[in-house]
Amino acid sequence: MGVASHLGRRSPSVGTRGRIPHQQRTPCRIPGGGRGRRVRTPLLSAAALLTAGTAWIGVTAFLGRHELEVARAESEQLRTQLSAGQLTSARATAAGLHRHTWRAQALTAGPAWALGAHVPILGRPLVVARGLAQASEELAGRAIPQAIAAATRIGPGRLRSADGRIDLATLRQVEPAVEAVAASVRRAAAITESLPPQTWLHPLDRAAATAQIEVGKLRRVATQAVTVSRILPTLFGEGHPRTYFVAFQNDAEARGTGGLPGAFAILQATDGRLEFKNFYPDTELAGVSADVNLGEAYDTLWGKGVTENIYVNSNISPHFPDAARIWAAMWRQKTGQVVDGALALDPETLSYLLAVTGPAALPDGEQVTAANVVELTQNSSYLRFGADSAGRKQYLIDVARVVAQKLTAAHGAEAGLLEAVVRAAGARRLMLWSADPALQADIERLPVSGSVPQTTAPYAALTVINDGGNKLDYYLDRSLRWEATTCGATRAVTVTVELRNSVPADISSPWITARSDHPEYPVRPGDNRVLVYYAATDGAQLVSATLDGHRQFIGSGIERGHPVFSLDVELPRMQARRIVLNLLEPAGPDTPIVPEQPLVRPMQISLAQHRCE
Repeated sequence: MGVASHLGRRSPSVGTRGRIPHQQRTPCRIPGGGRGRRVRTPLLSAAALLTAGTAWIGVTAFLGRHELEVARAESEQLRTQLSAGQLTSARATAAGLHRHTWRAQALTAGPAWALGAHVPILGRPLVVARGLAQASEELAGRAIPQAIAAATRIGPGRLRSADGRIDLATLRQVEPAVEAVAASVRRAAAITESLPPQTWLHPLDRAAATAQIEVGKLRRVATQAVTVSRILPTLFGEGHPRTYFVAFQNDAEARGTGGLPGAFAILQATDGRLEFKNFYPDTELAGVSADVNLGEAYDTLWGKGVTENIYVNSNISPHFPDAARIWAAMWRQKTGQVVDGALALDPETLSYLLAVTGPAALPDGEQVTAANVVELTQNSSYLRFGADSAGRKQYLIDVARVVAQKLTAAHGAEAGLLEAVVRAAGARRLMLWSADPALQADIERLPVSGSVPQTTAPYAALTVINDGGNKLDYYLDRSLRWEATTCGATRAVTVTVELRNSVPADISSPWITARSDHPEYPVRPGDNRVLVYYAATDGAQLVSATLDGHRQFIGSGIERGHPVFSLDVELPRMQARRIVLNLLEPAGPDTPIVPEQPLVRPMQISLAQHRCE
């Protein structure tokens, strides 16, 4: 009962203060109080929705992360299965991978995520998480199934017939699938590249950066695969035969593209059938000159006549197409035959291939294996044959012939052989050139081209050329350190090159240690001599150069836009020499391209960049 009701009631006795009855406590009404209640209700509802939405995002983010972690593990398993040619298992793994990426994408695609992603600053991690899930779903749902479909078409036993012929029609049939893979990878790359560069959640930033790098690599590989699928049938003689000059390089005596060109062969490809017509020693081209014009810059840097008149010096330049053109011109001069292209490979490439096919047997039963082919051809053969140069050359030809026969007869190992070829091409140990300008333009986009790139990107290339006429580069250790400090539009670059002649004390055979350069200063058996070339970034200028701390006069030239600085270095047995080049280069955000010259021992590379303080 309200206060007003009590006041309106008559008192029980006039003049007597009666007991005031207990009043019912009713809150006072404040003007506008009804509106306050109406305002608080939607605010409370919004808060409840926000809390629920935040909780939902947190839960789904946790679940989505779990799905992507499982997907990453399955992708590694899938890679292993595809490399091993286990296509049935790969299909099952790919299906599971797709389920997990689909769930991750679905978990991050709801309205809570869509709204949260639009919140300034705070919503950036949601944008990144959604993008990573979408990119993963794109790859797992589209690229991977198409890749497996292509692999199934060219799987074991399907690409080569019983007579060893490669089925070029099947190769043509996989082109659409390869192009579909590349298109899907491009879409995934576009998603990862559009993500915010930085959020307040650093682990997610690292995940996004890693994804951009990995998908970027996939895009390059997929783009290259499209080119390969398009040109491979033509290279294999689709429509008409194609003939190739094949040089076997000996990395124990360094040249620009790797090692000295020794034995060589003529290979013919006819509608998918590969046949080595004949094998020759390097002496077959003795006294033969190449009528080829490689340009004034080439002649200035590498010396006209040195490369075009002497086969074993024809690949001093690291730009493989130059050497290939010289070989083609020499063979035409020698025989009148015009080749359609040229290849070069070294014993390390043979080891990759023999690891897939198994050993090859020489006529006397000796086994040439992945484990011994490098040592047999580049070291022990000189000890075995000594002064019998003709016998050693024939032995090397026999090795090349039996390995070639093993490769052309291999069945069911296409996936492994392809992986070995890709590995060798990536290491510049297998190189290809075509005399057809259109084909060569496509090859130039691939690692197998062996080309010095024409680019303004940062560049650091070390080339060592044997000048002692020996086989001591089998024991050559190399390291290159590139260190830059950027200040404005230029940066100071310090390049440190260390070379060590690590020939063991028990190596004394003159067929390995001999010096054919006849130096005017005294040398000991095992001492070596090398020409060192360093190619820098386009626009770089040399400030100073030292050898073991002593200032040096450096030769210079230009190759495909890169300034090249050279130095003649005596390399005593079991000693190291240090070259330091100080340069000024145009500033750039990227680390340099560092192509490694393929020799017996790998080069140690270290890169560092600093900012001005």
